[in-house]
Amino acid sequence: MHRTTARVILIVSIVVLSLSALNNQTTAAPGAQDILMTNMHVHAKLGTDCATQILIETTVTNIGLSDLNSFEMRVDVRGLQVMSARLNGSMADTSASSVNNYMIVTIQPAIPIPSGALMVLNLNFTTQCLQEQIGLNSDGSMYINHLIYYIRPLNEIHNLTFSAALPPHAILHSEAAAPLFPSATSNYTDGTRTVYVWETDILLPGQEIVHIIKYLIPAVLLDTAAATTDNSLAIGIIAAIGAAGAILIIERIPAWMKRLRTKEFIVSGKISAQEQEILDLLSKRGGSCSQREIYENLDMSQAMASMMLTSLEERGLIKRLRSGRENIVHIMED
Repeated sequence: MHRTTARVILIVSIVVLSLSALNNQTTAAPGAQDILMTNMHVHAKLGTDCATQILIETTVTNIGLSDLNSFEMRVDVRGLQVMSARLNGSMADTSASSVNNYMIVTIQPAIPIPSGALMVLNLNFTTQCLQEQIGLNSDGSMYINHLIYYIRPLNEIHNLTFSAALPPHAILHSEAAAPLFPSATSNYTDGTRTVYVWETDILLPGQEIVHIIKYLIPAVLLDTAAATTDNSLAIGIIAAIGAAGAILIIERIPAWMKRLRTKEFIVSGKISAQEQEILDLLSKRGGSCSQREIYENLDMSQAMASMMLTSLEERGLIKRLRSGRENIVHIMED
């Protein structure tokens, strides 16, 4: 009786151990994500044509028991084009496949990543699916845009930084209830772009974080770009007629057509409300004042005031001159 019981226990133990070994083999299957990503920096560079360039840099550690021949990353966009991928500076092969409303990017290193080893991944891709142009604001001076970017990782991420650089001369949509979501950790400007930064300590598989930016682009910038494109097509047609005929036609082009090439195309009525406040303040100061006076009197951040002044200066409406340690802003006469 005791021998029979012992045999049953032995058989059950063998079955349990076999099932456990089978489960371990399943966990270690080639498709498993035995990696840890640390110090990840995702940088989105927004273009005025709604194209977005994404640069990802992260340390990838193989936490599995065997060499890693490839690994996957989830990117929550409907379409993308991988421009380059490098591991420790060496080119890596990539492939991208669509799954529902997101993409899976598979990275294949030139040589397998040994167990316990780490490598630095640099991934560069572009997409047209993150930005959207909503339309013009109430006074027709600015185009309303927004960016919505989700991060839903397949792997555990430690120390995640997401940064987004707005298009040149773009500003936050101050009339929106939440132009930034969540609140940015920090921001800075390079003189033409404002960059917002968010930091997250840990993001686990299955968790998600979303970044939303609602911003405005001066309509005159986009309208001028469109006019320049149309003008280039017209020039191409004229050139095709022949050099002699083109010269005769150009000499007779009305003055208003020639202005398409110049900043005179800008319509003064498309100045934003905040830009008009700057011009009004300059007029009250007799045509000039310091840059400090502008952001202090109009309750603007230094970064926003700099962006607005850069836009006005490029359109020939103001001029900034250095005086000691500060800029003096002068309104330009018509």
